[in-house]
Amino acid sequence: MLKTILYATDLGLYGPFLLEHVCELARCHQAQVYVVHAIEPISLFADALLKTFVPDMAKSELEHGGIESVRAAIRVQVKRAFEDDLIDFQEDKEWIADVQVLEGSPAEVILKEAERLHVDLIVLGTHAGNNDRGTAIGSVANKVLQLSRVPVYLVPTHSVRGYSTYGQITL
Repeated sequence: MLKTILYATDLGLYGPFLLEHVCELARCHQAQVYVVHAIEPISLFADALLKTFVPDMAKSELEHGGIESVRAAIRVQVKRAFEDDLIDFQEDKEWIADVQVLEGSPAEVILKEAERLHVDLIVLGTHAGNNDRGTAIGSVANKVLQLSRVPVYLVPTHSVRGYSTYGQITL
């Protein structure tokens, strides 16, 4: 029986479509939903740019609060975007137990949160909104599906994007 669901969102174009599935599952099973969004850590390139072009004093200020304040601002924006997605699902807010914005590789964040929370199911889309490679599932969904210790519910986003199951554009 499903009591806890981890909904991994990229807050992309298909968020409301995925949320519809999550809310239906939560309603049917009276399950608590934990929402997670991963933000990538600062890339090596960005870090190298900071070290090269930012004065030492400014770097010190960034290291002692600036970067964390940027992360905090991102967390606020992510939570606000998720609240916007929830507008059409006001009656389902009761199922949302928590919304977390965590730093790290998306697949790793999802898998760690699933383990930490002892969830019964992970829900995510087959692709992020930026996939045009025509693959059956994206890299994050693929990794989560391969490494998860709990069932994974993949919501196909290709049908939302206007592609048939054969990858051709439908009119």
